[in-house]
Amino acid sequence: MPYRNLIAARLPFSAMLCLLAGAAHADTVWLKNGDRISGTVRSLDAGKLLISTDYGGDVRIAADKIKTLQTEGDLVLRDQTFGREYRASLAAANPGAVVVRGVVTEDGASEPVDRQLPLSSLDGLVRPRPFLTDALWTGRVDVAANRKTASTETQDYSAAVQAGLRHGLWRHALTANYARSKEEDSVNTNNYGVDYTLDRFLSEQAFWQGRVLHRRDWVEDLNRQTGYGTGPGYQFWDDERGAFSMSALFGRVHYGYDDGGSDNSYAASLRWDYLKYFSGKQYEIYARGELTRPFGGAAQVSVSGEMGARYNLNSWLSLYAKYARNQVSSSRESINESIFGTGLGVRW
Repeated sequence: MPYRNLIAARLPFSAMLCLLAGAAHADTVWLKNGDRISGTVRSLDAGKLLISTDYGGDVRIAADKIKTLQTEGDLVLRDQTFGREYRASLAAANPGAVVVRGVVTEDGASEPVDRQLPLSSLDGLVRPRPFLTDALWTGRVDVAANRKTASTETQDYSAAVQAGLRHGLWRHALTANYARSKEEDSVNTNNYGVDYTLDRFLSEQAFWQGRVLHRRDWVEDLNRQTGYGTGPGYQFWDDERGAFSMSALFGRVHYGYDDGGSDNSYAASLRWDYLKYFSGKQYEIYARGELTRPFGGAAQVSVSGEMGARYNLNSWLSLYAKYARNQVSSSRESINESIFGTGLGVRW
């Protein structure tokens, strides 16, 4: 009986040790009002600190409300002391300050850093993403609908899906969109598009890309577009502050027309994908698209893509406004389509 009582007495103490051990491996932010938040510090930008928590999702904190903080593992820092970014960890210090411990490298020479800095001197920080990761699945769905009844009745619908899978050296990306616009009995817009891209990274920044796309239109005379290609690409950056990559592909394009005719040719294309976050990832702007130059055939040049801005209401819901364009210049039939849209987005 005494032995059982001893075990029972130790169980709460052991559980407390486990909880403390788990908390010790988390980043911690102490606020000036006495509160403490534990989680994973993601970024500091434009005076907003972003920390991800298990209990409240993403939390944004004004930098001037922070007393001090500490992190597990290195972050990429930018402060007013050095004119470059460097890796360092943060430790708690006096109110309004933080201890920075890391190494600054310049021209092959390394300089250790171990000093206390005012929090106001930190221009920004970001948690680096590991190059090789387990399977990471991300995605987003944008929807918009509008119906107006007056002297005429109009209906506008649009939906877009963007999904990505990153595992090891491979990165998959799938996008699909649909748009329909109707005024009375006249359909002005009715089309969809699907695009699949596969990247195989050769280094942390260089990759080889293959992609295939198909677009179908029930209104325009040029009613089918299919393309595929392969070529090199370069990832300029990809972290909590955003991403930017470009690729140059060579392949073939196929155009189909309403009268049953078709046009095929080899083609070269330049693709870009830009994303930038602001104010602790509360705002974002993006631009992605492709410029294609066919060699021979009726088509001369085509441009497709979209650009837009988002306001993230929380970690999964956002408001967006975007402009999309699909233009094909051809000596036979051309497309010059522009779509402005706004609506709700859901991401995971």
